[in-house]
Amino acid sequence: MKNSPTILVVDDSPTQVAILRDALEDQGFLVETAADGIEAMEKVYQNPPHLVLSDILMPELNGYHLCRLLKNDPATAQIPIILLTHLSEQHDRFWGQHAGADLYLEKASPTSQIVAAISNLLARRPVVEGRRKRIALGVNLPREDIQARLTAILDRLLYESTISNEILKLNSLAQDVRALCGELLGFLGAICRHDAAGLLLCHSPERQTLAFSINAPMPPSFIQQAQELMIARCGLPAEAAARTTLLLFPENSGPTQDEQATFHLLHAVEVKNGEDLLALICLFTRHPRVVSEGIAQALQLVADRFRIVADYLCKLTEIEEVKADFISMLVHDLRSPLTSIRGFSDVLTQGMLGPLSEDQKGALENIQGGSDRLLSLIEDILHLSKLEAGKMEIHPAPFHFGAMARRTFQDLAALFLEKDLHLRFDNCDALPIIQADEQQLGRVLTNLLTNAAKFSPRGAEIILTAQRLDQTPDSPATLRVDISDAGPGIPVDQQKDLFGRYQQVRGKNAGSRKGTGLGLAICKEIVHLHGGRIWVESPLANGAGSRFSFTIPLPDLHA
Repeated sequence: MKNSPTILVVDDSPTQVAILRDALEDQGFLVETAADGIEAMEKVYQNPPHLVLSDILMPELNGYHLCRLLKNDPATAQIPIILLTHLSEQHDRFWGQHAGADLYLEKASPTSQIVAAISNLLARRPVVEGRRKRIALGVNLPREDIQARLTAILDRLLYESTISNEILKLNSLAQDVRALCGELLGFLGAICRHDAAGLLLCHSPERQTLAFSINAPMPPSFIQQAQELMIARCGLPAEAAARTTLLLFPENSGPTQDEQATFHLLHAVEVKNGEDLLALICLFTRHPRVVSEGIAQALQLVADRFRIVADYLCKLTEIEEVKADFISMLVHDLRSPLTSIRGFSDVLTQGMLGPLSEDQKGALENIQGGSDRLLSLIEDILHLSKLEAGKMEIHPAPFHFGAMARRTFQDLAALFLEKDLHLRFDNCDALPIIQADEQQLGRVLTNLLTNAAKFSPRGAEIILTAQRLDQTPDSPATLRVDISDAGPGIPVDQQKDLFGRYQQVRGKNAGSRKGTGLGLAICKEIVHLHGGRIWVESPLANGAGSRFSFTIPLPDLHA
């Protein structure tokens, strides 16, 4: 009997305990008993059994809780646990399995079946006697020490559950990568002290996003060196930096001018799905420091939970790429007949196929207007789908912003003349040559000026201001552009979603405002592709209008 396995029977029913004891001892098992979960924990810690056989419905600490605590303590996690209950609903079995139980049996089962299940489970998972002795915490362990250990386990479970819940919430932000990165980096700052953090998302082999949160002054070369370090750790070629979207949090953060400052990699953790690397999380400090074991475990848990989010993001990227290819094909098939309709309507309007009556001319003008709106919508959908799928690239080149702004205005001259609007340029000619994608920024200006003209009253003045903001200890050099209109303004509750797809201002005159609702979404994607940001300010005071602003980083202005 000395080497017989010990079974701890946990049940608040003396009758049930007696029945199980007799059946187990008849088969040569040693039996210990406990009347509730708390007493069971004391006996497990003082003299670990080979197996725990527990009822579920008990006072103080039920069988689910007992099982969860034992399975989450490294000292007792390997002890097999069988849960016994009269509960037979499917959800009861579900909770038993997810509490970590090795087996779930009904109390109505014959004792011979229960004993056979115990024997089979022990045969599959033998416990070495020396191991049992090593996990024992001591003889006659005080109750308060056991309670302290249980409290520590519960605290850890709560901590891990909180981390899991917070990370899994990020799934809802998968459509907005900037918001997703900002939330995760902010959460990292809440659980671990560091001076800067980096998150590299590998959407696909050809598309990456690198986001940094900077919480303390860093050296001027920090962003470039940290980017090179993280790209190298992911096994990506150096040229991947050119196709990586860079995000900074806070948005006006940047390196300092302190050439003496240094930085060190505090900790790095990979987010992987099998062998596929989905993301890399890195924490940086200005002074060497060693991360604690607890923080390292917490960061690994973050990475494990974030894998679900990152994997979902990769799937979305694949879908966006397929959608972009489909839309590109669809747009081509739609654009060709529309272009033909537009061309033949021009031929008819010019009288090349014979004279027209006034009614016929009016009808043709309606055809031309409808064709133009459809062509504009098709172009917007194609442009946005390519931007969202990461298939739209920017090609920076030197150009004069003021000259480009004036050319853009000339293209819109008819729209401004129709409403007798005046456009005033402030400071645009004083700007130096900048480095950006002229065509894409021209599209941003076209959308913003068109909206300003559309919503401003007849005879109003629209102001376009551009200025260079020099580099400061808190932000890099940028080009800031403001377009102020004299329209009715935008309610605060609508400003946040205004840059989303198919979003338009709702109001008394909303029905008269034509458009696709894609223009501002396209502007946002183009500006973000340049590493800048875009926003709107609208005081709504006596028709004071709105001001749309965007910034474009200018890293090479001093070159």
